[in-house]
Amino acid sequence: MSHPELFPYQVRFVAEQVSHHPPVSGFYAECPERQMCVNTHVWTKSKFMGMSIGVSMIGEGCLHLLEHDEEYTFTLPCAYARSILTVPWVELGGKVNIACNKSGYSAVITFQTKPFYGGKLHKVTAEVKHNPTNAVVCRVQGEWNGVLEFSYTSGETKVVDVTKLPVTRKRVRPIEKQAPTESRRLWQHVTEALRQKDIDKATEHKRVLEERQRAEERQRAETEMPWRTRYFDQEGEGWAYSKPLWKNSKSYVSCL
Repeated sequence: MSHPELFPYQVRFVAEQVSHHPPVSGFYAECPERQMCVNTHVWTKSKFMGMSIGVSMIGEGCLHLLEHDEEYTFTLPCAYARSILTVPWVELGGKVNIACNKSGYSAVITFQTKPFYGGKLHKVTAEVKHNPTNAVVCRVQGEWNGVLEFSYTSGETKVVDVTKLPVTRKRVRPIEKQAPTESRRLWQHVTEALRQKDIDKATEHKRVLEERQRAEERQRAETEMPWRTRYFDQEGEGWAYSKPLWKNSKSYVSCL
């Protein structure tokens, strides 16, 4: 940021498609000022359900809190596109599990899908537990994109309205300064055609890109040159950013 007095915190984000079959993507974000970073890998499975499309997000993330020497692993909710032939809308559904071995705390967040008749959109409930004592320390209810109420066993309550939280627009390098394989540059002609609602033109640009990528894959196969990721390394069944914040912090001892 050019004015640090106005933007005391900076969040840096990078993503990369690390596998084609299955189509796995790696995501990483960090905020050095708050000494925290998060690493996630995910791939999706889609299925048609009448007038809806359901998308299961397979994978997990890990949030590192360097100041506390803690890491919290978490799963991801499912996403649903409803009324795809009329007026489409999107909602989240399913359970998300969060756990930290060091602190002993865990949470289960339930994203509730809207009933066919009545009911509210985007409802969410959560329960935070201290595993060593099996005690529930906090319960949460509300809308994940609206007002959330936190009720603690101490009797204290807190209300967070996410619609009133400040929003900072992300800064992206101009297209001409991006690498040839960066998404916005690579797909710019497809994107522009879709904005113009020219489906035929978008399809043709997409076909050209895919043919070029198939040719590159054939060349790698002929020369026995393996595909190499740029930002992420495979660790077991997951993927991790190669230069995370916790590796660069002298005050942090990894709990891995």
